[in-house]
Amino acid sequence: MIIQCRCLTKRYPADQGMVAAVNNVNLVVAQGEFVIILGHSGSGKTTLLSLIGGLTEPDSGEVLVNGVDNWHQSDEALSDMRNRTIGFVFQFASLIPTLTSLENVLLPLSFGRVPRGSHEQAREILARVGLGDKMHAYPGQLSGGQQRRIAIARAFINQPAIILADEPTGDLDEETENDILRIFRDYNEHGTTFVVVTHNVHLARTQKNPRVLEMRQGTLLEQDGRFA
Repeated sequence: MIIQCRCLTKRYPADQGMVAAVNNVNLVVAQGEFVIILGHSGSGKTTLLSLIGGLTEPDSGEVLVNGVDNWHQSDEALSDMRNRTIGFVFQFASLIPTLTSLENVLLPLSFGRVPRGSHEQAREILARVGLGDKMHAYPGQLSGGQQRRIAIARAFINQPAIILADEPTGDLDEETENDILRIFRDYNEHGTTFVVVTHNVHLARTQKNPRVLEMRQGTLLEQDGRFA
């Protein structure tokens, strides 16, 4: 296994009192799996992804990544794990407007020692997502779909074992969506583990043998078999 959630719960205050965004969730993700979590807005799927990635601390339960509990290690070790082991694709590109595409992709490397050849690797990733000719463009010069591809390239720069993606194809045209899903499929076939949360059922249909789960009111439900 590469990810294990045990009795994971996270509550937030609401008008009617405390509400469990994630309620006693158990989940095991094996290395190389492609897991898709479907759910409507407010179902808790984004909170679950944040808990898995060590961005949010649970109220109870635990998250183990490669056998290590996220919240039983130092802040430095947790930050290092997030930077080296996990690539995040957030719902919004969140690029730095004053940095070029190449500089935005290289940004995660600024939190640690920059390996030799990183610039060449970043150029290769940009070419892989179809933006080899936009390396020196700024976010304001790019379309929304192009900005999303830059964000995806940034998630892969550290060659993470795990990609956590939150609505990675939201608000994209069909052609750009298909391009991004093709990139995901290619990386997954080379061993990268994916956990993707979305309300887009089409995404589940485009991946090869995904494992599909459903999130309802903070509870994670396993679907029977593979998605057809």
